[in-house]
Amino acid sequence: MLRTAAHALRLGGRLLVVDHGSTAPWSWNQDQDVRYPSPDEVAAGLALDAPTWTIERADTPRRIATGPDGSTAEVTDHVLLIHRTP
Repeated sequence: MLRTAAHALRLGGRLLVVDHGSTAPWSWNQDQDVRYPSPDEVAAGLALDAPTWTIERADTPRRIATGPDGSTAEVTDHVLLIHRTP
């Protein structure tokens, strides 16, 4: 799906992918075997031709999130920004 989205971009366009990098303590799914692919792994899976695409951002920022019961925890997000060069 992400590869299709990337190829649908016009020249000069950007694809922003933001997803989970950790499981919040209040999440219904506490499966310890859940693995969140890193932004670099997602970019590699797109298999985009390097001269045509530039990775502008691939990082894992952390933030304090608030759960439904008001409790807080540090969670990790994944951010990937890819630019289709003109």
